[in-house]
Amino acid sequence: MPNRNKNRRNKRSRQQRRGGSRTQSVGGNRPPQFMPTMCFRHKFRFASGTNTGTNVVVSRLQLLNLLQTAITAITTVRLIEAIRLRRIRMWSNPTALGSAPTSVSCEWVGSNAPSVFVSDTSMGVLPAKISTSPPADSSDRWWSMNGQDEGDPLFALTFPADTIIDIDVDCRLVENEAPTAGEIPAGATIGKLYGGYLDGLASALLPPIGYTTLP
Repeated sequence: MPNRNKNRRNKRSRQQRRGGSRTQSVGGNRPPQFMPTMCFRHKFRFASGTNTGTNVVVSRLQLLNLLQTAITAITTVRLIEAIRLRRIRMWSNPTALGSAPTSVSCEWVGSNAPSVFVSDTSMGVLPAKISTSPPADSSDRWWSMNGQDEGDPLFALTFPADTIIDIDVDCRLVENEAPTAGEIPAGATIGKLYGGYLDGLASALLPPIGYTTLP
């Protein structure tokens, strides 16, 4: 018991030397710093369904259009102000009983680094699968931001039917910037949240899972 009391006294003494009790030291005499901008990590998933693709290029434009909301029946605005790629994962669906191989591939084609090609082919009844991050020192690692080099290609995908693709990204939502126009729908519902196709509405080979797509 004496040792326990001594330990408590020593603990109070250390707190006093640091500027007060534990309750007083948390937060000090003012609120903690606050960042209103909403930044988060998220994984978008896409499914090719019956579609197939060969060297389907995805640019910064398509990533910025992954989340949109309609302000009129024919006008959308982006909810993402900036987005950065972390990793791409792909899985193909092997043919019945593995009667024929299937392949998936991702080629990193950022404008400020050599192209890097990653691929895999199914064996037997196992799916082809890849997991790849943007190459070191590549512009594919840079943030994509509204109005800045939106046409810059980032990667090109090749996939068979029934392929699943995960895009792991960091997102920053629009804070106080002026709204940026998204894609042009035909009969959208005002105020509704829409998920963009990974390859864009004009191509529409890779719809998102879990979001309504633009009409």
